[in-house]
Amino acid sequence: MSTINPVKLLLLALLIATALGGCNKRAGLQIGDVIPDVTLTDFQGKSVSLPKDIKGKIALLRFWGVDCCFCDKEILLSLEPLYQKYKDREFMPVAINESRTDKTDERLKKFAHLTYPMLIDEYGLVAKQFGVIGLPTTFIIDEEGIVRDKITGEAGIEEFEKRFTTILNKGVFYENGH
Repeated sequence: MSTINPVKLLLLALLIATALGGCNKRAGLQIGDVIPDVTLTDFQGKSVSLPKDIKGKIALLRFWGVDCCFCDKEILLSLEPLYQKYKDREFMPVAINESRTDKTDERLKKFAHLTYPMLIDEYGLVAKQFGVIGLPTTFIIDEEGIVRDKITGEAGIEEFEKRFTTILNKGVFYENGH
C-alpha cells in the first residue's frame, strides 16, 4: 500500500484552489457593463472616440483581424446593407481590426466602400480593455454605451440582425421584416 506524499497533496490542493478561484473571475466586459472610453483611428486617419461618437445609437462593435482565419470577412460586407437599412433608426456597426495592418494592404481594398467606421487597434490595447480573448468577438452596445449582448466567435448575419434589432426595438425580436 502506498502513502500519499504530503508535498504532492499540498500542490494538488493549491492547483485545485487556483483553478476554482479562477472560475469566479469575469472574462472581459459582460452584459450590463459600460464600455471604456477609447479613441481609435480609421484607415484614413480619422479619430473615433467610443462611447462618445456612438452615444444615442445601437452599435454593433465587431473585433476582428485581417489575418484572423476564424473571422468571416464577408460579415463585414454584409453589415453595410444592414447599416443602410437601420441607420435612420440609430444603428451603427463598428469594425475594429485588432492587428498591425499596413493601410495599403491589398486585402483591405474590398472594404473600401463601407460607410460605417472601420477602426484600427494596431497593438490590441482596446481589445484588451474590452476583455477580448479571441477573434471574432462582437458586442452590442445600447444608446448609453452599455453592453447588452456579447458574441464570442462567429454568428451569421441573420443572428446579428436579430440580436441588435432586439435592442433597437426594446426587447422585441426582429422577424420577417417587422
